[in-house]
Amino acid sequence: MSSENEDQQNTETSPEELGFDAVDLMLDGNLKGQIGYSMIKGIASALDEKMRILIDAEEGFEPQEEESFAEVAMPEIEAMAQAVLEGCVDFSKIHFWEACETAEIAWEETQGEDGQTPQRIPYAEPVEEPRPGNRILSNLEQINLWLGEVHKIHEDKGMGWVSPYGCPEDGQQAFDSRAQSLDSLSKTISDIKNNFDL
Repeated sequence: MSSENEDQQNTETSPEELGFDAVDLMLDGNLKGQIGYSMIKGIASALDEKMRILIDAEEGFEPQEEESFAEVAMPEIEAMAQAVLEGCVDFSKIHFWEACETAEIAWEETQGEDGQTPQRIPYAEPVEEPRPGNRILSNLEQINLWLGEVHKIHEDKGMGWVSPYGCPEDGQQAFDSRAQSLDSLSKTISDIKNNFDL
């Protein structure tokens, strides 16, 4: 009985506890891929840490005078988009299977004649629907959603809305720049979703 419980606990061990995940298994023997994926996991963690601050802020947001979260957090949202698009990392080159969870760790068991399990070998089992995983893709989609909301508010309130002096020319410049960012971010997300190469 205790042996069965122990096997169940081992099966449910998380990738964090194991020290590797399904992608690590898929890249076994591919040294370049392993190094690249380790770097991506670090980038994913850094992005998620900053995104968590904004997501938590939105969850605790209490609107005043009909202001939306996107309107109040516009500087932070635009800064996140700029960091993704203009930073040192080209997110568009990240593979789909690196940006979300498309497989999970499963175990192949080899049983001895006495019915015991002397060896358990992990392997990558595809999941039916991709999960957030390291949240690169889901975080980029959230930034894109927020940025789209900011853009719509700007359009509704007029070009002078973002200018400290109410200047339509300044506002138009910011509007056009954000429109380009939205296009670039949407393309980056699309590139990730269509990049299945190993």
